[in-house]
Amino acid sequence: MDTLLLTAEDVAKRLRIKKYTVYELIKRGELPSTRVGKQVRVSEEDIDRYLRAGKTGPFQDEDSPKARRAEEGEGGADGIGKGPAAVKQARQVIVSGQDKCLDLLIAKIGNETDGPVFRSYTGCYSSLVALYLGKITMAASHLWDAETDTYNYPFIRRLLPGLPVGVLRMAGRMQGFYVKKGNPLGIHGWEDLARTDLAMINRERGCGTRILLDQKLRLSGVRAEHIRGYSREAASHIACAGIVARGGADLGCGCESAASDMAGVDFIPLQLEWYDFVFRLEDRRIPAVKAVLAYVDSGEFRKDLEMMGTYDLSRTGHYEEF
Repeated sequence: MDTLLLTAEDVAKRLRIKKYTVYELIKRGELPSTRVGKQVRVSEEDIDRYLRAGKTGPFQDEDSPKARRAEEGEGGADGIGKGPAAVKQARQVIVSGQDKCLDLLIAKIGNETDGPVFRSYTGCYSSLVALYLGKITMAASHLWDAETDTYNYPFIRRLLPGLPVGVLRMAGRMQGFYVKKGNPLGIHGWEDLARTDLAMINRERGCGTRILLDQKLRLSGVRAEHIRGYSREAASHIACAGIVARGGADLGCGCESAASDMAGVDFIPLQLEWYDFVFRLEDRRIPAVKAVLAYVDSGEFRKDLEMMGTYDLSRTGHYEEF
């Protein structure tokens, strides 16, 4: 008799639980599964066998009183119950950051973990706050502190007070200006932001590029309200470079890699920045976090970044705890 294989989504619908709860059950070894290529499948027989086994009790509607008690921590010494509703309590793996190297990283760890890995494109400042609040698992950061001329560590101390974290340095990258091909307006540095003949496209509040720009303006004495286009915002490096390429602005701020992918744009290098990954130490045994640590510390990661170009690898893999 043929056995029907179900996707994680099918299982979730059948058991009236969330899809990531299914992945957690599989990861914990409580629900048998098989792989078809890169996809996870669960047989109907294994679902029936799991329900009959009585290891975790019968499945409950997630809104039932018993399920709510499990979500509140009953059933296990570590605060995580042993039923499906309690598994729901387990954290999703959410990685926040915008750089292209994260595309490599997400693909790599996605193939080495049983559960899903989600991506957030939130800016660095807001990502660290989200990490502090427990809303994400890992946050990428490139925040420059003007007072110490240091990247990330001062912000981590301020925004994550009392929270033990690990900080893994992935790579250095160059920040600067996107200008029109050939740089016809002769733009050279931060001081050009005071020119009245230029219009810029800015980045959104909370991202590392915007924080770098605002501190440079303060140090140079240039008032933001005097800059044409300062209030216009682009949500990514690529979007910013694209607006300059199409003639929508004379300059924009961002990292070098976006300019290398964009026709009609030149890049003016201004400052080397360091791109770090931050995570709670309590999460370091999560398979996805372990996969990140292993991959970034490998020769494979360095080779991958070398192929992409524009990265400084001199401090790749450096690790600190706070």
